[in-house]
Amino acid sequence: MSQRRRQTKAHSSIQERQDPARLAAVAIIRDVTEEGVFSNESAATHLVSHELDARDRAFVTAMVWGTLCEQPYIDYAISSVSKRPVSSLDAWVRAILRLGVWQLFFSFHVPPRAACDESVRLTRILAGERATGFVNGVMRSLAREKPVLPEDENTADALASGLPEELYRLLMTWYGKEQAKLLGTWSKSSPTSLSIRPDMRRPDHFKKWMTGEEAASWYPQCLLWPDNAYALISAGRDVTQLSGYLNGLFSLQSQSAMLAAQFLGVQINDRVLDCCAAPGGKTRYIAEITNDETMITACDISPDRTDKLRSVMKQHGHINVTCHCLDASKLPSSWDYSYDRVLCDVPCSGLGLLPKRPEIRSRVTSDTIERLLPLQQEILKNGAKATARGGTLLYSTCTLSPPENETQIMTFLNSPEGEGFILDDLTSELPLPVQNMVSTRLPGSVLLMPPGMDSDGFFIARLRRLHA
Repeated sequence: MSQRRRQTKAHSSIQERQDPARLAAVAIIRDVTEEGVFSNESAATHLVSHELDARDRAFVTAMVWGTLCEQPYIDYAISSVSKRPVSSLDAWVRAILRLGVWQLFFSFHVPPRAACDESVRLTRILAGERATGFVNGVMRSLAREKPVLPEDENTADALASGLPEELYRLLMTWYGKEQAKLLGTWSKSSPTSLSIRPDMRRPDHFKKWMTGEEAASWYPQCLLWPDNAYALISAGRDVTQLSGYLNGLFSLQSQSAMLAAQFLGVQINDRVLDCCAAPGGKTRYIAEITNDETMITACDISPDRTDKLRSVMKQHGHINVTCHCLDASKLPSSWDYSYDRVLCDVPCSGLGLLPKRPEIRSRVTSDTIERLLPLQQEILKNGAKATARGGTLLYSTCTLSPPENETQIMTFLNSPEGEGFILDDLTSELPLPVQNMVSTRLPGSVLLMPPGMDSDGFFIARLRRLHA
């Protein structure tokens, strides 16, 4: 047999032995870290393979989530034994090493030898034979000895917390050292349940489903806050395949997002504007609360997202929702003073979502936050122009960044557009389990701060335009 045929046969044999779960995991990690794709979007693509069973999909999810949570330390570890900077490596090699190092140091089920061997196999398939020696050398070196943390205390604390040093220092500046460490620990905590809300138009159908056979294995329970919130234990299963979900009896939504929609205080026959509506969770909740008896205008800047938003509203029978592809920072002047309730759930850095979107930790810097501020302020100001006299303007984010939260409200109230608005005190309206979740920087506003409550980090401020 010729050498070429032997190599081809060997390559084929290796490919047959390759774990499809690791192939999927490394593809997702590469999508997220190299292409800027969100982990849930990439997972939705790669986890549909027929080669993956339920156990494989759970393993992929654990590997991806764990690798992204520990990426700062993983890159530090690779740098400690590699003569080449992590940033200069081939994209596939970089993803393979990150996945391999997570298995070495953070997996309870993968033996070190398997982590090394599987990383080399992945490299041969995805990056070529020439790169296998380098990957093998890095993995074997790390398998022999785990790198110790740096002597600098803040750098060491950041790496131990699963945070890039710049982000850790930002959190420390905003909230102090102990809180920054707690937030780091929280950011690596895997969510134990899914929060859902029933379709308020069909409560009897939802209750019947909750007591049925399908729901039983998901251990449904009523949550303590906010009103109409429930939880399911997914155990790695896909909730979107349940008949209750497919039939629209309930939707996935965090407790924090539900609370924001409730604080808007929409009443039947109100005119409502949702400035940044896609994917439509809050819009749908507002429509359901009022039994589709209020007129809602929902906007998004993206044509694709607006089309999906329109499709979702039609699918769920929300006939009184009108969708517009519009930039919320440049609303039509004809909308001035036109809406009783205006929701500005603005684009933000997303630091309140770290356990769900672990990739965010490696994307947020002081510069990325700074670039968001003018857009947030313009959306808020334009939302204010659209608010009727005596109307309500609600500003919310899913971040913990004071410049995007309290500072934005104070800036607005001191601007010409903020004249005639006052800040409502939401303290007495907070549910009892989170009644202490108020902002010390801006009394009256709400800061849902992990890890003191089991939901997304969120900021909510409600403003009211005076009649005069």
